[in-house]
Amino acid sequence: MATNTVSQKTLPGPFALPLLGRGANMAKVFVDVWTNTSRLHDTYGDVVALAQGDPTYVFAFGPALNFQLLSQPALFLGGKEKIMKGMKDPILRRLFLPNLLNMNGERHKQQRHLMLPAFHARQIGRYHDDMAALTQRMLERWQSLSQVELYAEMKRLTQRITVKTLLGLDDERVIDQIGTLFQQLMASMEWLMFTPSIDVPGMPYHRTLKLARQWESFLHALIAQKRQEAEATDVLAALVQAHDEDGTRLTDDELFSQTFFLYAAGHVTTSTTLSWTIFLLHQHPRIHADLLAELDGTLHGEVPTFASLQHLSLLDGVIKESLRLLPPTPTSMRTTAMPCELGGFALPKGATIFYSPFLTHRLPELYEEPDRFLPQRWETLSRTPYEYLPFAAGPHRCIAAEFALLEIKVVVAMLIQQYRLAVVPNARIEPKGSETAPAHGMPMRIFPQDRRFERVPVRGNIHRLVEFG
Repeated sequence: MATNTVSQKTLPGPFALPLLGRGANMAKVFVDVWTNTSRLHDTYGDVVALAQGDPTYVFAFGPALNFQLLSQPALFLGGKEKIMKGMKDPILRRLFLPNLLNMNGERHKQQRHLMLPAFHARQIGRYHDDMAALTQRMLERWQSLSQVELYAEMKRLTQRITVKTLLGLDDERVIDQIGTLFQQLMASMEWLMFTPSIDVPGMPYHRTLKLARQWESFLHALIAQKRQEAEATDVLAALVQAHDEDGTRLTDDELFSQTFFLYAAGHVTTSTTLSWTIFLLHQHPRIHADLLAELDGTLHGEVPTFASLQHLSLLDGVIKESLRLLPPTPTSMRTTAMPCELGGFALPKGATIFYSPFLTHRLPELYEEPDRFLPQRWETLSRTPYEYLPFAAGPHRCIAAEFALLEIKVVVAMLIQQYRLAVVPNARIEPKGSETAPAHGMPMRIFPQDRRFERVPVRGNIHRLVEFG
């Protein structure tokens, strides 16, 4: 009689602590996801339960499992809809649920189809001039400075680029007001996991609702304005005008949520990638010098055009390598839509599966000397979307990935030609426990581009993540 070997296998993983269960193991992993995902993989293999034998929360590692998770959207659901559905207030549900990140099935397919024209190459090329102009404005402001906190500067710049290209707004005062409102809303949201949903003054939940209503009021007024601006070329205008073959358009609530999602994705992850790219260049003087030589030879000190960026192969490799070493999202998740098998183990409906772009990018069978910053590897290296996935892969791949890459290239090319940044000696440099953002910022001294490239010693766990030398 045949036996079901899949269902009989016990998922490996750390033991759950008495009373605390898998929650303690989860907290331990995500307090330093960079180190602990590698430890889980090295200790237990490609499929690991957060508590031994418990199939409800699992890590899956490697390209084969990435492919299984990301290429079957009907079986492995994207987003955090299961978590977000716990939100009681309608405004929070309108804000977070109807966007590409949290949609699945036919609705996701339809919404993505409606939104794609706003991110086609021709449309993205229209945003280039705004990216360059805002970057130049920042670089001119730096002329009177001797030191900057690079991560804060990159957040401010990418926020302005996002507001300009996404919403079509020019007034810097309004842009900064929107940025402040967004930051306050996101900071307030973080408290919701730890506080009761009580809508009374003084409680975090009340403050979150108040900020969400302000954001909703602003965006709905802007959406109404875009419907009257037939010539506008920003992303929101393109989304407002988008329609399917049968005339279907995005509703106001969908535009509200999709715009919030694009705003968040458009500057938070890009600012971290820019910060790490500049830092990695600074710590690798020879690569830094070679990149400047490439820029000099092609751009001759000018602002890169959309066309000229296609000929900067080392710049492309530098950014790909930065995204490989420190991907914007080190881990992400999927949820099972029905009982299934993953890597030889049975999983129930509703199981949460974490996958790791960071771990995939460090596999030595995929990347020789995986902990080193080697942009030249991309001259000959080709990897599948499930072996290299800084923007995820499959139907849920980031719709704005090409937009982000263009922005990063424009900013790096312009910055490197005008300035040499040097990290403040002995600064503590490391990503946050579960994020890519620099945990303690990134203080940098500013010099005119004098080509005096040298590595400066720094502290922090960046030394566990990148091999310098």
